[in-house]
Amino acid sequence: MKMIVDIVVAVFALLAAYAARSAFPPPIQPLEFYLPLLFFSVAALFIAFLIFKIYSNHRPVLSLSYLLDFLRALALWGALIIAFAFFTKTDYSRAVIVLFFLFSAILLFISRLLFAQNRKETAKPDKELEETIGEIVKISALSSDDLALLEGVRRARAPSQIYFLIKRLFDLIFGLLGLILTLPFYPLIIFLIKHDSPGHAVIRQRRIGQNGREFILYKFRTMGAETELYAAAPRRGDDPRVTKTGKWLRQYSLDEMPQFWNVLKGDMSLVGPRPEMLFIVKNYTDWQKIRLQVKPGITGLWQILGRKDRPLEENIEYDLYYIFHQSFFLDLAIILRTIPHLLFPRGAY
Repeated sequence: MKMIVDIVVAVFALLAAYAARSAFPPPIQPLEFYLPLLFFSVAALFIAFLIFKIYSNHRPVLSLSYLLDFLRALALWGALIIAFAFFTKTDYSRAVIVLFFLFSAILLFISRLLFAQNRKETAKPDKELEETIGEIVKISALSSDDLALLEGVRRARAPSQIYFLIKRLFDLIFGLLGLILTLPFYPLIIFLIKHDSPGHAVIRQRRIGQNGREFILYKFRTMGAETELYAAAPRRGDDPRVTKTGKWLRQYSLDEMPQFWNVLKGDMSLVGPRPEMLFIVKNYTDWQKIRLQVKPGITGLWQILGRKDRPLEENIEYDLYYIFHQSFFLDLAIILRTIPHLLFPRGAY
């Protein structure tokens, strides 16, 4: 079934890419000129997906390992398409090839989401990830010498500077795009917040960022104006401090929208540990302080693997897993897993 859907996706994506390019001058080759590219692309897609076991019925589509392999398969597929166009020395429109790949990637991901919904999948942490986190929990019993050794291992496995450069460029592009797309909704959200509870609609909190640096975090207010600014976060769905509008904002994580500005300023990233408040960081043990060595993010591993369903103390363990396994593919996989959490929220109080 998935293979048939993928063929349909590839055909539709090529037609859409060709139509989009044909709408602008100069004219390009007729559609049948791209048939060899389509046939090769479908075969290459099957090969890439088979290599990374994307068609396995035993793998939950929403698992992090599946999404990582899905992204790697797409990267391999894109490389094969570029190689085909180059070595055949065919005068394909570069715009058609780029749009074809982008449309295909988006539609293939949407098809996977629909498969997951049809199978009523629940997003569960991968077994390997759970085992790794179990080992990380033991860090709390380590001595300072052991922690120094652990920090040495972390630095040895740290991504290259190219990764951080790409990550920052990604943050700037999509942070700006996110801010532009969400700004039109600000007046309505501000009106609803003030209608529920008089007071400022946007709150400013001091948070701790990378390397312990303080910064101002912006978010829409979801609790009554009388609530103390640094009060503990709600732990249940019927918390009386949360307003009606606030409950809706929290459910779909819309209260975090102003943080796109934090991303553009460089205080935060799209992906990373959540920034903590000062009084919590002051009580960190040595091993917990490791999470402060990377830039905090709007979304992260802990949020997508259970969010408020899981005890708060597990937050740091998931953050440490992310720190020790940072990669561009992992960042993309976390963003992809965030999408169904926003569309079909659970455990967000």
